[in-house]
Amino acid sequence: MIRLAERTWPEAARLARDPRSVVLFPLGAIEEHGPHLPLLVDWLGAEELARRVAPYLRRAGWRPILLPSLPYGASPLARGFPGTISLAPRTLIAVATEILDALAGDGFRRFVIANYQADPAHLAALARIKRRAERRRGVRVLFAGFAPAARGQRAMTNARVRRLLRSPAPKREWHAGELETAVVLATAPRLVRRRLSRRLPPHWIDVRAELAAGKTFSEMDPTGRGYFGAPAVARASTGRRALELRARLIAGVLLAELGAPVRKR
Repeated sequence: MIRLAERTWPEAARLARDPRSVVLFPLGAIEEHGPHLPLLVDWLGAEELARRVAPYLRRAGWRPILLPSLPYGASPLARGFPGTISLAPRTLIAVATEILDALAGDGFRRFVIANYQADPAHLAALARIKRRAERRRGVRVLFAGFAPAARGQRAMTNARVRRLLRSPAPKREWHAGELETAVVLATAPRLVRRRLSRRLPPHWIDVRAELAAGKTFSEMDPTGRGYFGAPAVARASTGRRALELRARLIAGVLLAELGAPVRKR
């Protein structure tokens, strides 16, 4: 994996001129994920998606380049929970756009924003980041993970991913439930409060109805548990398989959108 921040400026200049270069930009969030998971779940997820998609791009002839991640996102759904840091959408748009603008000015032409945060305000900001970068600089901005358009999220919500779950209601698994708990168990197990997570009872809501009503997590569940799903049944093996499957599905979409790379002369 080529990490841009570890390169010198002449090396960065050569990468910018290489028509095979694809910049991977993990965009995270710091927000509550129940009493059993750390605030960095979406940040961790974005970095994992970028890291796992990169080998597929490389084998197809592209040259993936990893940017330092931006840990903060727009998280109004989680407001009111201590530790949640939610940027105003305009702030997120401004910061991310300036990052892409700087790299576009150097000559980079293709970007993939890796995103694990599904808050509607965050996704709306991503749509504006893409429009601004593409209109102002003529670059391509694609997404890996949760995306503004519903079709861009199919790899994340794929039925094959749901079939990996042990939950008795996999279609209703959502925030900080089985899957997110499993992903953290697979990637950063020391951060899971396991003794607590194993005791948490299943807790489900009608996600679509609650989001359509514009409710925050606190309003969806006045008891303040901050999770929706069955974290007690989560296993690290489920997290590993889900990450691998999602990465493969996402890579297939990205490679179809990118086409064949132009060979450097």
